[in-house]
Amino acid sequence: MEGKILIVDDDIDTLQLVGTMLEKQGFQIIAASNGEQAIEKAQAETPDLLILDVMMPGMNGYEVTKQLRSMPETAFIPIILFTAKSQVDDKIVGFESGADDYLTKPTHPAELIARVRTILNRPKTGGLPPLEAAKKAKPGLIYGVIGSKGGLGVSTFAVNLAVSLHQQTGEYVTLGELRPGQGSVGLMLGYPKTNALNNLLSLEVNKINTREVEHALVTHGTGIQLLLASYVPQDIKFMPGQEHTAAILKNLEKISPYTVLDLGSALTESTQEAVKHCDKIFLVLEPMPATLLQSKEMVANLEACEVDRFNIKPVLINRVRMENTVSHENIQRDLGIVLAGVITPAPELAYQAAMLHQPMIVKNPDSITFSQIKRLTTNILNEPVITK
Repeated sequence: MEGKILIVDDDIDTLQLVGTMLEKQGFQIIAASNGEQAIEKAQAETPDLLILDVMMPGMNGYEVTKQLRSMPETAFIPIILFTAKSQVDDKIVGFESGADDYLTKPTHPAELIARVRTILNRPKTGGLPPLEAAKKAKPGLIYGVIGSKGGLGVSTFAVNLAVSLHQQTGEYVTLGELRPGQGSVGLMLGYPKTNALNNLLSLEVNKINTREVEHALVTHGTGIQLLLASYVPQDIKFMPGQEHTAAILKNLEKISPYTVLDLGSALTESTQEAVKHCDKIFLVLEPMPATLLQSKEMVANLEACEVDRFNIKPVLINRVRMENTVSHENIQRDLGIVLAGVITPAPELAYQAAMLHQPMIVKNPDSITFSQIKRLTTNILNEPVITK
């Protein structure tokens, strides 16, 4: 058998049609005709994937998705919403509910099968303990990712690092953005619009608590949790100050054993506060002379923000194949810090992953990129942590 799929639809003809189509491809099919049955069977059968209709009497598909995401035993089962509702706003609601993919009826059988196989081919994350049990008495670790300048692939690296941490530890991992109006992780992973961070930053500082921060998170199909910033430029008006930044990070420490922050490339007031809460800072750079100068300035600025040099981890990302670049040895000598990792060019993989809204290491777990990210993650997990 290729995998166990739970199909949920109140239309019997659709259940039979989709079920027969997937059975012919070797999948084991379970069926449910309403939301309540879907939840019961998901808990009892632990399917590898749900194909879930949105418009059902009683509990609709969005509500079912939210409930499944809230229960530890079903939180990380991938979900494809399958519906005749094709408006962008409908898709946004679906993704914000926690769905991994969204298919509009009618769809070509080949597309449905391709979407199913794509999700089932992702590396399995395994079961996780209930969130309450996963919370530690001591704060979780926070890893910041910052670029020497813009356009170096900071968000791409942050996404893949977060997924790799989750794969290797089996722990809850949160990937967060604190730059309203400048978000890119949501677009990268298929969440085209979100106001979760804006809503959180609209609260008074003393009202930002664990419950409010958890409510702002969405769970991605890879198993990581996301705190997403809007990409709408005018939302920069929500840019947090030091107090809001500190409040959010202190609560993220309580929620997840690991948090990865996409810090962009500017040391704003918020970012300067954020780096003080980070256990390690990954400094993304490229092997170009100008970027090396900017990297040296960033290291100096991070140290001025009370970041210990031991906790600054340069990551060299080669995005193009070029002969006239600065050598690894010269980079390490000029920075005075050993490189934590080197990511070689993979433009085709990057493009394919972007089109499917997947992290690169999920799109191709046999790639060199996967090995490089995994090695870097393993090394970081084995390093001692200097107390903040």
